[in-house]
This record gives sequence, structure tokens and C-alpha cells, in this order.
Amino acid sequence: MYYADTMAKRQTLWNKDFIILALGNLLLFMAFEMLMPTLPVFISNNGGSNSQVGLIMGAFTFSAICIRLLIGRMGHVINKKTLLVLGVIGCMLATGFYYWSATSLTTFAIRLLQGLGFGVATTLYATFAAAFIPADRRGEGLGYFGVGETMGISVGPLVGVWLMNQHGIDSVFGVGTLILLVTTLITLGVSYPLTTEEEVKHSPQEGQKKDSMIDIFIEKRVLVPSGLALLLGISFAGILSFIVLYAKEAAIPNVAYFFFVNALAGLLVRIVAGKIFDQRGPRVIIGASAILCSAGTFLLATASTTTSLIIAAALYGTGMGAVFPALQAWCINVVPVDRREHAMGTFFNFFDLGIGIGAILLGFLVTLTSYKTMYMSSILLFIIFWIIYQVFGKELNNL
Repeated sequence: MYYADTMAKRQTLWNKDFIILALGNLLLFMAFEMLMPTLPVFISNNGGSNSQVGLIMGAFTFSAICIRLLIGRMGHVINKKTLLVLGVIGCMLATGFYYWSATSLTTFAIRLLQGLGFGVATTLYATFAAAFIPADRRGEGLGYFGVGETMGISVGPLVGVWLMNQHGIDSVFGVGTLILLVTTLITLGVSYPLTTEEEVKHSPQEGQKKDSMIDIFIEKRVLVPSGLALLLGISFAGILSFIVLYAKEAAIPNVAYFFFVNALAGLLVRIVAGKIFDQRGPRVIIGASAILCSAGTFLLATASTTTSLIIAAALYGTGMGAVFPALQAWCINVVPVDRREHAMGTFFNFFDLGIGIGAILLGFLVTLTSYKTMYMSSILLFIIFWIIYQVFGKELNNL
């Protein structure tokens, strides 16, 4: 009866738990991304240099990676739903603490705390969501799940910039904290992921294998999609960490439109991208995304008007919106059930590592050159992105 109930629940994609997880994930990313374009301004106004902005913006990567390296083991000791809720609460507290930060050092410390909560929450939201998606619709399901992620990533900066311009930077911290409070309450309503009969049958066999030291922290089977996510993270850091400062320097008005169009493009493409992944694998998605993101980055580097900024946002948002859930589904598909936390932890660690590396290195590059040169240089990332897939991932087309 247990297995029958479990499988019946799994056959429905839009079940209660999946909806809660998608909504919670949206709000988490929205609150987090509200800080991406506004926190650099906050740091700069407090006397921070471009290199300090990059260092602080990338600081969360260190703590996020550290906690994700341990989360697979922690999940065997602590209830995973409890871990998820604690992760969201950690993000909420950190966002509120920014209000009282007066120095770059305290802002740096708060950013580290935020990374701990974000590392736990993002990993477990994705892992829980995968558990409630029918296996034959995983690409489609994670595509829909990622719509919230994309909306949060794109609308969050839009809301953050609007709040900062209309009510000051403190309002960003206040609204972000309230959003995460709602997220915490919503997440309390999610069920613990159920296990199918097939998963129960296979998991003990996997569990009997003794993990090597590397396997404890990293899922080697997802290194290719995770490496691609790292390159996306580096590029994305340049977009979010410096686009407001870039637009200000270039005298481009209405930079908030970039985030709105980016969100809309990402939303629309995810409706179809997941189905393409389920039917044809990652190759088509990855190739098209590399081209679209390259074109969007080029237009951004040469932008001088709001119109050119909007076109750049549409291209970049379409590319990112299509490829991110495809890479997540790729990771889930190549590992057994009891390694999903490790797979998602590895994937998000690489993506966040890319954001951290990008924020720091691109910050130094801006200091040495210019915003235009920095964005032009970022196009090389997508060339490397495509080459890596061709060399190491092409044989996995039929996932």
C-alpha cells in the first residue's frame, strides 16, 4: 500500500509538495538576488573599492561550498527537511543583519553566513523537487521548477534596484528578510520526499559500497555538467555584480529593464526547453545556449542605449533559462537516488564557485581595464563552454 500510494503521488507532476518547493525556491532566489546589484552599491557607498566589492560578493561561495561538501553526510544524521528549514532561516537572519553593517569587514562576515544558509537550501530544494517529479518527465519538471529559480534570479535584482532607488538600501534588507520569513513558513508545509519501491531496492546496494574520500564530498559522475555550470557562474557574476555600475558609467537609463526582460525570456524558454531535453538530451540546449549567451554578452559590452540593453537581456536570459535546468536534470539522471544530494551539492558548488571566482577576478579585471573589456572577455567563457561539452560530454547526448 505504501508503494502504491507513493507511486500514485509521483505520477502527478503538479502535486502539493512540488508546488511548495517551486514557490519556496523562487522566493529564496528572489531575496538573494535582490542583493546582487544593490549590495555592491551599498559597499561602494561605504567606501569599498571595486576589488572589495568583488571579494565580498564572492565571499558566500566559500561557506556555501564548505557546507555543501558536508550536506550529503549531514542528511544521514539530521532530518533533511529540518536542514532545509534551517538553511532558509540562515539566509533570513543574514539578510536582516546587513541593516546593521557599517564596515566592509562586517559585511564580509554576514556574506559568509548567508552562504551557509544558501548552500543548504538550494541543494535540498532541488533534491526534494526531483523526488516528487516522475522520472520520465524529469527534464520537463526541473524546467518548470527552474522557472521559479529564473524568475527569482531575474526579478529579484529588478525589485532590489527599484526598492533602493525609491526607498533606500535599507528597504532592500527589510523586504528581503520578510520574503525569507514567508519562505520559511511555506517550506514547513512540504512533506518529506517519499521513496519508491525501485529506489528502496537499489539504494541499499549502493549504500553497501564504501565511499572514497573524494566520493564523500564530490559526485564524480556530474563533473562535466558541473564544470559547465562553473563557467556559467563566472559569466553570471559579471552580469549581476557590475551591470548597475556599468550602466551608470555608460549613462544608460532604466537598467532595471534588463532584469525584467531577462526574467521574461528565461520564463518563456523554460516552458519548452525541458521537453526538448527529455526528448533529445543536452546537446541542442547547450549549443543554442552558448550562442545566445555569447550574443547577449557582446551586445551588453557594446550597449549605449536602453534598447540595446533590453535586446542583450533577451538573448542572455533565453540562453541561461534554457541551459540551467537541463544541466540539473543531467546531474539527476546519471546518479542513483542516494547520491542525489551529492550530485546537486556538486553542481551548485561549481556554479557558486564560478560566481565567486567571477565576482573576484572580473572585479580585478574591471579595475585594470574597463567594464566593456570585462564583458568582451566573458564571451571566451562560452567558447570554452562549448568545447568542454564537445570533448567530454558529447557521448551523453542520449541521457
